[in-house]
Amino acid sequence: MKTKLMIIADDMTGTLDTGIQFTKQGIIVSVIIDPEFLSGTVMTDCEVLAVNSSSRHLPPKQAFDAVYRIAALGRQAGIPYVYKKTDSVLRGNIGAELSAALQASGEHCLSFVPSYPAMNRITKNGIHYIDGVPVSDSILGHDPYNPVTESNVVKLIRQQTDVHVQRMGEHTDGGIVIVDGTSDEELHSAGVQLKQAGMLNVSAGCAGFAKYLPELLELKTEDVPEIPDPGDRLLVISGSLNPVTQLQLDEGEAAGFRRIRLSADQKSDAVHAQLPQISEPWMILDSSDREENRFSRSEGNREMLRSTISDNISILVSGMLEKYDGTFMIIGGDTLQACLKQLGCTSMKMITEVFHGVVLSEITINGTERLLFSKSGGFGQETLLKDLKQWMEEKHHERN
Repeated sequence: MKTKLMIIADDMTGTLDTGIQFTKQGIIVSVIIDPEFLSGTVMTDCEVLAVNSSSRHLPPKQAFDAVYRIAALGRQAGIPYVYKKTDSVLRGNIGAELSAALQASGEHCLSFVPSYPAMNRITKNGIHYIDGVPVSDSILGHDPYNPVTESNVVKLIRQQTDVHVQRMGEHTDGGIVIVDGTSDEELHSAGVQLKQAGMLNVSAGCAGFAKYLPELLELKTEDVPEIPDPGDRLLVISGSLNPVTQLQLDEGEAAGFRRIRLSADQKSDAVHAQLPQISEPWMILDSSDREENRFSRSEGNREMLRSTISDNISILVSGMLEKYDGTFMIIGGDTLQACLKQLGCTSMKMITEVFHGVVLSEITINGTERLLFSKSGGFGQETLLKDLKQWMEEKHHERN
């Protein structure tokens, strides 16, 4: 089998929530968890290769270099299509990474379709909206680590690149082309137009547009993975400070999840801290608090705080999973990446998308297969944990 498409995402949850759009349609996807696993060659024994560049929090120049290297390896391997997965709220190094993907591809232009209508994230007249509000004014635009200060997509991209940027419909001089989308129908129609114009060799967007690529690129399909029994208990590990996640944890606690808030010692020195006890079937391990949230906004060491918390959560999780054999969930791309690395996980099998952005995967830990839910901090309804609990109970009942 020859790989036809390479996906490059800037964090782990994005890699999965985009890759799963292909798995759901019976397409074989291989996932590269850490860019360090890529040497001078790229595997080409899968239809789609999804790579985590781990570049969300890097300085723009380093993010450019990381994406350029991966895209260049894909080109050298003869992979004909590249999809630069971007955050649906436009966080991260959007301009630097899009220009890197374009330049490494050797193509004339890159088509950027940032909308995700199913999540109420649309682009209209070049302005990106979240729930009807320009992204820079929305709750998601005020991310503690990656605030989005510009809603005009062209202006946002121009903050990090000198590559020509314009909206679709203008005279196309090459460069980065922004494509509006306010509905799934518009995204599909735009995809057909881009294909006809030969503008899909290197494209970009989030999971919203990615789900149409199997059809547009005529990818080969196999059998859709069977959903295994998820069990009747869940340990939720949250490393996200996103306000959307905090509302979900509050609702989960109200729905019967036992919530354990990590202490300052556990978040700063997990090696010597006491492990939380898993005493009930439905539990939340929460790393956030109001003081920390204010600190991360007001002080100049947000990056150190982010990486320290993620690393220490991963140490705690590794110790806890030695005594816990149930299904678990990790919220937040940084925390997911750190936990997978700490657990020694180098590969994973995506199974299904339970809700938009909530991916169920199977990973191997110490020779044992485990089920893992994952999601970005900004995805999902307030009732997500309650809804997920109900979904698991129904599936578990069906299988027993």
